[in-house]
Amino acid sequence: MNTLHQKAQRGLSYLEVVLVVVLIGSLIAVAAARLLPYVDHAERIAVLRLEGQLRSVLLLEAAKRISNGESESLTELHSSNPMALLLQPPANYLGELTAPVPHELPERTWHFDTERRQLVYRAGSGFRFEGADPVIHDYRVELAFEDVDQDAAFVAGTDEFLGLRLMGPGIRFE
Repeated sequence: MNTLHQKAQRGLSYLEVVLVVVLIGSLIAVAAARLLPYVDHAERIAVLRLEGQLRSVLLLEAAKRISNGESESLTELHSSNPMALLLQPPANYLGELTAPVPHELPERTWHFDTERRQLVYRAGSGFRFEGADPVIHDYRVELAFEDVDQDAAFVAGTDEFLGLRLMGPGIRFE
């Protein structure tokens, strides 16, 4: 009876511990392989949702300026930072940066390049837009108007304002 009591208190052997660790590691590897595509899909949805928000806020800002009689100020929105129009930028927005090196910034972050006047998204490793840099996605705000006076510049009261576009990697949003 004494020997049974000693065996019960002995614990796991090294072989048993190794087998448990290998089994848990295998389960984690299988789970990670199945979950990674969902992470990339969630990132894509988050980017597309933010693009939609930026489009909406740009059009609301333009409508506000037009209704306040400030149509001449619409040109200020060209190449502006659309994140500045959001009530609260996303948590992964790094702010306005001067001459950043995008490949050195953290993955899955946004910033506004003040020199190039573009909003930039630094994607995660599995995220891609077709026909674009797989890592860096640039966006810029453009004024859309019908150039009635043919001077290649928007003139409030003369040219017809059509809207603001958020130009992105192979995608046009109006």
